[in-house]
Amino acid sequence: MRVTALRAAALAGAGFVLRILIAPSHGYGGVDGDLVEHKQMVHVALEQGFHEIYLANALHDPALTGRDWDGAYFVNQPPVVHYLRVGTGWLYRLFSPAGYALWPSDLNFLEAQKTDLRERLAASRGFTVALKIPGIVADALITLGLYFFAAKQAGERTASLVAGAYAFNPGILFDTAHWGQHDALAVGFLVLGLMLIHGGRLEAGFAVAILGALSKPQMNAFWPLLLALGLLRFPLSRVVRAGLAAAGVALLVFSPFIFGGTLGITLDALFRSTFGGEPYLSCQASNVWWLLSGGRGYDINDNLPLLGPLTARTLGLLTFLGACGLVARRLAGRADRDATLAFLAAAVGGASFFMLSTELHENHMMAVLPLLAFALPGEPRLWPVYGLLSVTFLLNMALFDPAVVDPLGVRLGTPIPVRELSLLVAAANTAGFLALCWRFWQRTGPASPASTSS
Repeated sequence: MRVTALRAAALAGAGFVLRILIAPSHGYGGVDGDLVEHKQMVHVALEQGFHEIYLANALHDPALTGRDWDGAYFVNQPPVVHYLRVGTGWLYRLFSPAGYALWPSDLNFLEAQKTDLRERLAASRGFTVALKIPGIVADALITLGLYFFAAKQAGERTASLVAGAYAFNPGILFDTAHWGQHDALAVGFLVLGLMLIHGGRLEAGFAVAILGALSKPQMNAFWPLLLALGLLRFPLSRVVRAGLAAAGVALLVFSPFIFGGTLGITLDALFRSTFGGEPYLSCQASNVWWLLSGGRGYDINDNLPLLGPLTARTLGLLTFLGACGLVARRLAGRADRDATLAFLAAAVGGASFFMLSTELHENHMMAVLPLLAFALPGEPRLWPVYGLLSVTFLLNMALFDPAVVDPLGVRLGTPIPVRELSLLVAAANTAGFLALCWRFWQRTGPASPASTSS
């Protein structure tokens, strides 16, 4: 056991150090991307109160104003990650008050681009690293969980391969350490929730899983599966209690807004930013909609009628829910002690959401990779799928990052054909998605009499 723990710690530690070395990079577009707004959010939380972090949205968020973004501060991510980033931001302020002072909430990004944005970025790299820490820590914890889970299922060698395939996955590194996205934090809560449910602790599983949904709204796509697992494996009374436990956690998360009198604007901002906040077929996500639009998904409104009142947004949602229903039906009657099947089902659900839903971004496929990794020890035939989706995940992000493609084009002496390459990535994603669904279909073949009776 001691050797196992040391190997797990070594892999997680190496991945952590590698991410810390990458973290000072300037992220999306070479300007820190969304982290600029999160730096300003830290200012609002520390100087005005956490309950006010969403108040500016009504003035500046395009989802609420109906106008193009004017460069002023707003945030549209759920609050769990903000709690953590306020904590690491507070620590940064202790060590570098001058760097912290460079990002007040009244700073206008578009105006700063014309003046001293580069200087502000260069003088506050520590602030950027501080905001990336929650995702980096989450990656390390996922690596540890993968190692122990795989070691128990398939031995030390497989555990090292699986944990290493996540810890040093180039796409995960790009997403967490370079861009500073907190997908790992959200999916970490989901993984822990699935583990708890598999261990018979449904109430705790739902309570943890809701933290994932309150970290990134895309994690709500996994609730059909969570509910299906609850209803298939537990009495209805347990499912009701689990739902109440999740509601209790949500109330706790939103308690500052309740007591601060800003719950209404907060929920309005989050809801409207999540549903129809960017009403396009695909916000550069290399999925089915990107293919169907010929790589012009960001040019087509997803709320335009396709057939009568049926819109692309509605069609995407209906096909995703249909896929969830099919997954739930295939799970019915199967052995409830098959953890591999639970993670494989979650990976199919996550991939279905990414491939079939509209309004998604490049990095929103990230959750599929750790879920697949947890399925690998029990289903080694998934390795080619994991490898393919890892490559397409990285390319989907890199192709749409001007800080990557513009310098590369200069070095090669010719512009990078982003749209054409992205269509190839979308086609590869579709192939990987179909292969993943096929593996799930094979594993959920006719149930044995023993599993049916249980």
